[in-house]
Amino acid sequence: MEKSERYPSYATCVARALSASEQPLTIDGLLSVIGRQRPLGAGARRAVYRAVRELYQAVPVAPSRVGWLSHLLQGNTFRHPLTAEEVRRGYLLLDELEHAVFFPQFFQNQRPDLRRLTIELMGGPVLKAEAAIERKMWALHLGSAFSAWIDAQGGQSRDDIMITVRDAVAGSYILRLQPRESRDEEAIQEQNLRVALAAEEIVASRRRSDKIVPTWELAALLIGRDLFRGAIPPDDLHMVLHKFSTLRIPKDGAGYTIEPPAAPTIAGRQTPGQNRTGGQNRGELRAAPQRDFPEPTAWINDEDDPFEMDSGEDTCPDYESYLEGYRMAGDPGAPLSHSDYHLLEAELETLLGLEQEFGYLLPEQSKRVEDLAERLFIDPDSLRDFDDSDEDFDDDQSPFWKN
Repeated sequence: MEKSERYPSYATCVARALSASEQPLTIDGLLSVIGRQRPLGAGARRAVYRAVRELYQAVPVAPSRVGWLSHLLQGNTFRHPLTAEEVRRGYLLLDELEHAVFFPQFFQNQRPDLRRLTIELMGGPVLKAEAAIERKMWALHLGSAFSAWIDAQGGQSRDDIMITVRDAVAGSYILRLQPRESRDEEAIQEQNLRVALAAEEIVASRRRSDKIVPTWELAALLIGRDLFRGAIPPDDLHMVLHKFSTLRIPKDGAGYTIEPPAAPTIAGRQTPGQNRTGGQNRGELRAAPQRDFPEPTAWINDEDDPFEMDSGEDTCPDYESYLEGYRMAGDPGAPLSHSDYHLLEAELETLLGLEQEFGYLLPEQSKRVEDLAERLFIDPDSLRDFDDSDEDFDDDQSPFWKN
């Protein structure tokens, strides 16, 4: 049996370890768990960092500490401003944050979660809800019972729906109606500012590697910072960032970036509403359509991330990781240049491709793989094609569906 068939990939191991732990794990803790599932090579730590970046639900919560989004959502509360159409037709339009709240696995591969959620309407019935498309946007379909519940409570558009996560893994949530006149504006403003400042810090820290931070990634990391765990949640994310932060959405609407220094004042900015729906009120800003989603990544804190080091333009995350390994190993002599590193990396990948194609390598080829792996600080298993296409870390076995 081939090695690739005997051992699961690092991404599979990381997903299994984090999804099985209700509490975040340290990188060392992850390595300990992974070591019980497969051998750990010289580049194991680097492979774990890479796996964390590849898994949307793997959310850094502190230096060298990572949690699983479905578990991090437990007990969080989110504020959703109602629109008249939502009340009338019985659904909630989902922005990226709310989509991640109800369907945490979606942004990994854009696979719709076909499970039916259990939604308790406070003071009303318990409903079954599922994802739907409304006005070319993702929505949570709740049906006529939701509309009747709003009417019975005297609700109307511009009131807030408070969404509390009871158990994201099981798909259990509680909805509560808060009339607009009972909003604690001072407390909400304080939470809005906390979210805006945290978002600015996150986006600013990523500018060296990512010019634009996708909204769904920003949402996950804000959840990881416990910004929605209080009894009084902030306003809609898009409205908060538009009104209280220096972040802006580029014309393609792919995510957020820092406002250029020469930009006009906030009154003259291109707002999320203008970029997406053209609307300016609170409900229209939050009902922003979700764009086509590129492959998401999870983030690592700069202080502990070997991918994030001060370097010149002639570099990349893989080469910076090599330099980190080189310094830690204390090897004598000069390190490989950027181009030399990739030349040898390509040789290693070619040999591993031949191994996969023919099922074996000659002894001298296997020795060359070992030498290259040791010199480049790469675990060969992190480059092998484990074909994880059948792995689905959300238990619903949803079919693939591209937007």
